[in-house]
Amino acid sequence: MLLLEKMAHRRIISANYITSVNGMVHPDRILAEHDFLYMLDGEWEIIEDGHIYEMHRDDLLILSAGRHHRGEKLCNPGNRHMYFHVLPTAAETGEKNDMEEMESSKFLPCHTLLHCRHHPHIRMYFEELISVFWSDSPEKLCRLSLLFNLLLCEIAELHTVSGDRQPSDPLVEEVCRQIQSNPQTFYTAGEMAEAHFICARTLNNRFRKACQKTFYAYQMETRLEMAGHFLTHQPEATLHEAAVNFGFYDEFHLSRAFKKHFKVSPSQFRKSHAVGRTSPLP
Repeated sequence: MLLLEKMAHRRIISANYITSVNGMVHPDRILAEHDFLYMLDGEWEIIEDGHIYEMHRDDLLILSAGRHHRGEKLCNPGNRHMYFHVLPTAAETGEKNDMEEMESSKFLPCHTLLHCRHHPHIRMYFEELISVFWSDSPEKLCRLSLLFNLLLCEIAELHTVSGDRQPSDPLVEEVCRQIQSNPQTFYTAGEMAEAHFICARTLNNRFRKACQKTFYAYQMETRLEMAGHFLTHQPEATLHEAAVNFGFYDEFHLSRAFKKHFKVSPSQFRKSHAVGRTSPLP
């Protein structure tokens, strides 16, 4: 188990894509930096301090700084992977602090081999990190550090999912983003399903599995939560404006749905969540 310091400033010193035309053995080495390796296509056996890891498509392997890692077998011809090397922080190397004495909240416990097929954002941030590494952006170093920490957030999410939660569904995630980014539009299950080339029944089944609720219930709850936030942070806004912003026919329909969800009227909710209030309405 590797402990990675959360939200620390990071320095990425190498990043690239590799295609092995004829197959290759992983280098025999001990690096001063962490080696993050993501498998795009193919299989590869890598050994770290005597432990054998079998990598497959959409697997992420984290080889810790200071540990001996090597390979004995060729990867398959045509193997495609991407990697980056990141310097460890002082806390991770123990240069300034005893790891056991530091707050556990400052670290993310991370398994060496992670299966990321159901977590597309890990691959997305990995690819973006490599793109920024080769860019000429004047904010390159800051962007790389931020992207690495976003990647750690996704890894933390993966660890949470590996417990009691179901794996994420990329289609459901995309639909949720569409709902959140277009709050003024109220979609029917049929409209959304057709846009993603599935039927409404399949859409609802996937939402029940991923979110424990139907598409309609998720959309309604999301818009009501957004409307509540709007009313709290826009004290001069009218209920009609809230209705228009979040896809309700008029203020009457918003008020009725709002009271059913929050058990209080919009005006009561706004008063109980006013800025500076410390005790919310029961």
